[in-house]
Amino acid sequence: MPSILLIGVTGLIGSHLVLALKEKHPELPVTVLVRNKTIDTYLSETAAVKRIVHGSFDEKDKIVALAKEHDIVINVGSSWDVPLSESIVEGLKQQPEGKKRTLIHMSGTGNFVDKRWVDGATHAEAKVWDDNNPEDMKLINPTMLNGGPDTVVLNHGKDGKTGTYIIYPSGVYGEAAGPIPAHGVIQFVYREKAKELGFVPYIGEGTAVFNSLHIKAVIPFVLQVLDLALKDATPQGSVYERCFLIGGTETKYKDIAEAFAEVLYNEGVIASPVAKSVDRKGAGEGELPMLMSSDMRFVSNRAKKLGYKNEEVSLVEYLRSKKSTK
Repeated sequence: MPSILLIGVTGLIGSHLVLALKEKHPELPVTVLVRNKTIDTYLSETAAVKRIVHGSFDEKDKIVALAKEHDIVINVGSSWDVPLSESIVEGLKQQPEGKKRTLIHMSGTGNFVDKRWVDGATHAEAKVWDDNNPEDMKLINPTMLNGGPDTVVLNHGKDGKTGTYIIYPSGVYGEAAGPIPAHGVIQFVYREKAKELGFVPYIGEGTAVFNSLHIKAVIPFVLQVLDLALKDATPQGSVYERCFLIGGTETKYKDIAEAFAEVLYNEGVIASPVAKSVDRKGAGEGELPMLMSSDMRFVSNRAKKLGYKNEEVSLVEYLRSKKSTK
């Protein structure tokens, strides 16, 4: 019976995924790597985790050993930690020759931003990425937002010994399912930027397009990819044909900024509920200004063939239904 190593169990995606694994595949023994030592009872009793290993992402030897011991590694812990992915891959390489092994890696669509324009406006000529086009996926490289770990995973899978699958969700939002509070990265970066600037910014006219996705739409697709990996005796297609882009609603950054401004004002994080237009320099540093500057456009043709669908509320609807993003 295949064993699963789940990395990132206390994050937004991991907190939901560990419960979904219990529900969908109770027969598969799950090991988790977790730093927090206060939730062992929850993990063993509520989430039915078979084995709990305490440790951090920078403990290379521990991660190598765990990856070596498990048939399936699911990394939803970090989409930008290159050493973490390298440690996982090193462990998988040490498994016996001919043994079926699988790596499911959670990345992000922050890779697919058209940086030819950085004025915060939408552009009809912006590239539309297609997960069903291997030539598009071959463009993934370490200079992209999440491209470092992606490249490690893609290169590892090319010899066909490990079935590698990369899932690219758009900006994920929502709330954790477990006892440890966690929200999506898009919620985190907007909150931190508002605290830095004293207001919620958008760049220029704010018509550049962002794609975002509720956590509830992510988990079913992860299980679909897992089922695909379990079904296939050997990896099917090239590594680029095992990349899946999944997204939700396309929204203008101005609309997103206005919704965040209302929420963060109600929380007392900022003094005004009004979002402000700034130039690129005025938005400061970090990944959020980079994202807000340009369009993010893609289609999920391959993911849809596998059964992906999204029926969840948009980011703006979600924010306006909440009193707090803490």
